[in-house]
Amino acid sequence: MFIEKYGKYLLLLPGLIIIVFFLILPLILIVIVSFMQIFTFREPTLTLQNYIDFVASPQTPTILLNTFGMSIGTALLTLLAGYPAAYVLAFKIESIKIRNYIISLLLVPFFIDWNARTIAWIPILGESGAVNYMLQALNIVREPVQLLFSRWTLLIIWLQTNILFAIFPIYLALIRIDPDLINAARVLKAPPHRVFYNIIFKLSLPGVVVGFTFVFVNTLGDYITPALWAGGIQVLGLSISSFAANFVWPYAATQSTILILIALAVLFVLFKIVDIKKLVE
Repeated sequence: MFIEKYGKYLLLLPGLIIIVFFLILPLILIVIVSFMQIFTFREPTLTLQNYIDFVASPQTPTILLNTFGMSIGTALLTLLAGYPAAYVLAFKIESIKIRNYIISLLLVPFFIDWNARTIAWIPILGESGAVNYMLQALNIVREPVQLLFSRWTLLIIWLQTNILFAIFPIYLALIRIDPDLINAARVLKAPPHRVFYNIIFKLSLPGVVVGFTFVFVNTLGDYITPALWAGGIQVLGLSISSFAANFVWPYAATQSTILILIALAVLFVLFKIVDIKKLVE
C-alpha cells in the first residue's frame, strides 16, 4: 500500500539526496563562510565586513565589468555564430542521416582534451601563425600582430569551446516548429524577414535562452582560460581562485556568493521573459 501510494516519490529520492549533499549544502556553507571574519566553526565571528570590503574596493567595478561583460559578450557572440548553423541544420538539410553525421562531427572536438584544443590556437594566432602569415603575405601588415593573450583571444577560445552549447538547444527548438505555420505565412505572401522574425525566431526563443544560459554559466566561473589566454585581465573567478589558494576563504566565499546572486538575477530575468518549458513540451 505504501509503495503504491508513494512509490513514484521514492524514485526521486536518489536525485534529491545528490542535490542536497552536493549542491544545496555546499552553497549554504559558502554563504555561512562569507559572513565569517576568520574561517572557524568553533567560535564563529559573523560580520558584514567582507561584503563591505568588496563593495568599497576600487577594483570591484573593473572586475565585475570584465566578468559579466566578457561572459555576456561571449554568449551573444556564440548565439550569433550558432543560430545560423542551427537554422541550416534544421531547415536546409532534409536528410536525417546527413543531419546525424553533421551532429556527430560537431561532437568530435569534445573527444579531444581541452588543453590540446586551446593550445592549437598558438600556430593559428601566434606571431608565426597562419593568420599573421596571411596578413603579411597580403601586405596588410609589415610586422607580426600580437593576436594572442588578449580579450579577443579569450572570446575566440570561449566561442570555440561553447559553440555547441548554443547550437543544440536552438536546433531542438527549431525542429519543433510546425512547418505548416511557416508554409501558411508564405502562402499569405508574408515577407521573408517577417516569416523569420515573427514565426521562426520567436518560436525558437526558448532554445536561444537555454543556449545563452549554458554559455553564460560556463564562462562566468571559468578562471583557467582567462588566466592563461586573456593577458592578465581580472575576472571574478580568477579573483576567487587567488584568495582561495591563499586560504583567505571568507573573502573568496563572499565573492562566490555575489557571483552566484548576480548570475541568478540575470537568469531570473531571462526566464521571466521567455518560458523555456516550451522547449520540452
